[in-house]
Amino acid sequence: MDETISVGDFIKLLWDFYRSCKSGLSGQAGLGESELSLSELLSYGHFRLWLEDRDERYPNEPLNRKGAARILHQFLKIECGLPDLADIKAAEELKDLYTCRVCANHIAQVYARKIIPAQEYDDCTLIFNHLEPVSKNEACEFIRKIQQFLA
Repeated sequence: MDETISVGDFIKLLWDFYRSCKSGLSGQAGLGESELSLSELLSYGHFRLWLEDRDERYPNEPLNRKGAARILHQFLKIECGLPDLADIKAAEELKDLYTCRVCANHIAQVYARKIIPAQEYDDCTLIFNHLEPVSKNEACEFIRKIQQFLA
């Protein structure tokens, strides 16, 4: 597996991608915002409620798949104004969807939007694999897939 990414590095990557997409759409270089340090960004995300206390307090922890799903779902909903999908039936094929009932909707939303794919287990069972660490390459791919929702 490739090098894993930390929660803080993922958030910074997400924010930088978002700002570059938004500046490209508006023609403005920085949307009137100065460059944020990681601690300022974590504080901002926590204040806006797309990050949790744990993200701000432990940004060096490795990112796992359920953390990525939560952050991406909340970010898209809060920063981008993207409403939740009403139909999440596609996610019901994930055998471990309700392993974490708190994050089930986050997982269902990013899975149904094809942002974070399932993993195959036993050649025919699809699982989300909540606690699997996310590699830097996977994180970049997840973030790239949200571009369609930023327009």
